Order: sequence, then structure tokens, then C-alpha cells
Amino acid sequence: MLEQVAKKIVPTNLEREKMARLSREIREEIEAIFAGAGIVGTVSEQGSFARDTWLRGEADLDIFTRFSPSMERREWEERILPVIRKGLSRFRITERYAEHPFLEFHAEGVRVNVVPCYDVKKGEWQSATDRTPYHTDYMKKNMTGELRLQARLLKKFVKGIGAYGAEIRVGGFSGMLIDTLVIYYPSFLEVLKHASRWTPSAFLELEASEGRTRKDVENTFDADLVVIDPVDPNRNLAAAVRPVRLWNFVAAGREFLRRPGLWYFFPPKFTTNPKAHFAKRIDQSGRELIAISFKHQTMVMDVLWGQLMKLEKSLVEMMTREDFHPRRSEVWTDEKKESTILVETDEATLSPVKTHLGPPVSKELDSQSFLDRHLSAKDTVRGPRVEKERWVVEKRRQVSTVKDLLKRSLQDQTYGLTLPKQLEEGFRRTARVLTGREVLAMLRKDGFDKVLWEFLEAKPSWLKTSPS
Repeated sequence: MLEQVAKKIVPTNLEREKMARLSREIREEIEAIFAGAGIVGTVSEQGSFARDTWLRGEADLDIFTRFSPSMERREWEERILPVIRKGLSRFRITERYAEHPFLEFHAEGVRVNVVPCYDVKKGEWQSATDRTPYHTDYMKKNMTGELRLQARLLKKFVKGIGAYGAEIRVGGFSGMLIDTLVIYYPSFLEVLKHASRWTPSAFLELEASEGRTRKDVENTFDADLVVIDPVDPNRNLAAAVRPVRLWNFVAAGREFLRRPGLWYFFPPKFTTNPKAHFAKRIDQSGRELIAISFKHQTMVMDVLWGQLMKLEKSLVEMMTREDFHPRRSEVWTDEKKESTILVETDEATLSPVKTHLGPPVSKELDSQSFLDRHLSAKDTVRGPRVEKERWVVEKRRQVSTVKDLLKRSLQDQTYGLTLPKQLEEGFRRTARVLTGREVLAMLRKDGFDKVLWEFLEAKPSWLKTSPS
């Protein structure tokens, strides 16, 4: 089976020739731009193409521009990137942002990233991307042709289960992390076998650090998986991996070893379902489906996803405090001007009365304070009374639906809803709540049907109930 996969994912000679030519042309063009503008810097290929672990039909080019550490970073934004952008104006260039800005465009169907970094000595990092050329050199020195094949198999597997990519949107495995795992456990299958036995605080280190104990590692890195960067002993390559991606990888690997299947590498392409199928799934779930949809300004994708995830967390926490018992949530966005937070709750409408637990009767001062606060309060429906050893009072709810909650939370800060800065204006102005089948009105939105279907299915695509 792995031989079948390998035949489909190893780049062809024609592809390699195209990538080598394209990389050379873009690199030389940027060098000419620098020469014309009097900019001193070196240009080189980095990333999976330079390490030769890229996949057939999925090639990206990472072109790095390295500058003296004496150059201020704002010069990248104010001078360097605008000069490159002007010189490559025939391409449709987008400015992206990770720790700092970089440029992205497509050339001959290949995504190209032009990334600035500092030309520093190992360990004297001034930006997160300064390590990348050292990563490339390390992998070129330590990866054999066979290990590159194994890395490709692992990358395709991780992509197939939806756990590839260290960007905020995914929170998964980076290419460098995958390559490092394959050097540590020198085959695709060995990675899966060892990963299937990982427990929280799993620790891997290719280049041992003198004098550092396991306790030192646990005190330094707070993560379920710690893979020490082979060029920087103070960095965890797996820091960006969210627990859900890590444990999905462990579970998928375990299942693959038990029952291999090509679908792990080549999941079927999503085809939308009739509206009636969505409605049936909603009805069968046994829970309430809620969508909080809103419009917002256009922003850099990584910033947008970071803000959406903060908003999702704040909304879920507020709904928990108000007894709606949210069980799961997901984010959809068109990555332009519209986004939605999907939430599945036990209840969408609450009873008008809430039981409020007071202090033990044995605590005299607390009891008196409780009685003074609730005995004659306007929102007290019944009580206070003693149940077992405590005071109890029944209070009128301020909100009984998620729509009420959202409306009040935007007017009253005591509900504790935190709106990220760049989403706040649009959210306050346009946020609306859809429940149950009302959510189906959004199926016409680009990509929403896939996100909704997977949310309603509530099962990873790789987990099969019968052979396929």
C-alpha cells in the first residue's frame, strides 16, 4: 500500500525541472531588484522544496531574503517588501503576516512566499524565521533519499487527516516537525508505532543538550508533545500543535496500523449534500445547533483566525456561565468579510427560573449576607429556603435564549463577552443568531456547507465504520 502511495506523491522529473527553473528565475529576479535598489541581502530557497520533502502536485516555494542583523525590522515593512512588490508587480501579491510580514503570490500555479530574515549566528535569533536556513542545512546533511520518501509519506498522511500546517487556522504539524520525526524514528511506520504510545508530555530530542534533565524540560515546555528543535535547544518544534490535532494524529495512526487504508492519504473530495440531508442531521443530533454570524473588516488571514478563535472561546465561556451547556464549537469564515461561530448546546431556550445555591447555614455572616441580598430582591421568585445544609433561592433569569444573551452581552459588560479589537465594530453592528434549521440559510456561503456537514457528522473522515 505504501508503495502505491509513494508512486503518487513523489515529484516527477518534469515537476522537479519546472520547480528548479521557477525557483532560479524568481531568486535571480529578486537579486536584480536588490542590486537596482542598492539593497544588500542574500536570496535563497528554503522550506520543503529546498529540503526535497515536497509532494507531487503540492509544491510551494519559500524564497528567503537574509539581511544584516543591524537592519531595523521596520525597514522590511517600509522599504524592502515594497521594493520587492514593485519589482514583481506582474504577480498578484498578497501581504501575509506571521511573526512579521511576508509576501505571497502564485507563479505558474505554484504558491510562492518571499520571507525576510536576519543573517545571524546560530542561537542569536532576532526573528522566528532566522532559524529556517539552519533547518534547511541540517536536513540536507541528515536526510537520505529513503528518509525523504518516509517524510513524504508522513506528510501526506498528516495532510489527509487534516492535521498539517502550523498556522493559527490549523494548529497542526509543520513540515520541519514532520521531517524531524522521521529522522528520530527513521520510517513512516515507526513514527506511527511510537506515536501510538505517546502520553502527555512526550519528549523527543535529536541533539542531546548537556546537563538538561527531563525535569528541566517539563519546567521549560508546557505542552503535550515536546520535540526539541535540532538547531535551537530552547525551542519546541511542536509548540504550535493544538491538542486536538496531536491526539487526532495519534488516534489516526493507531487506527491505520490496525486497518490500513488509502483514504488516510487520499480522503474523498467533499461533495455537498441536499439541504434535506443537513436538516435530518440537525434533527438527529439530539442537541441544539446555534450559529452566530457577523461581518467584519478584511484583515491579514493569520490575524483574522487568531481573533476569531479568541471570540469563539469568549462566546463559549459566556454561554457556559449562563447555563446553555455548550458542548462543541467550530469557526467558519470566508477569510474576507464574513464569519460564523457554530456552537452545539444542550439547550437553546432555558426555563425562566434559575436555582441559585447559597452558603451553608453554619456560616453565619455569609448566611446573613445572602439573605440581605436575596430576601426582598425584585428578581427573587421563591425562597430563600434551606435545603440540606445550605440556603437556596430561585431567581428570575435575565436571559433565556442565546439571542437574548448576545443582545444583553453587547450592552452589559458584566456578562464578560470579550470582543477582539478588529472584530468588535462589525460584530456589534451585524451579529445575528440562527438556531436549528435557520442555519441552513447559510449553505449558499462559500465553503460553509463543508464545515457544517463535518460539524454535524462529528466524526473524523478517516474513521471508517466499514472497509472502503
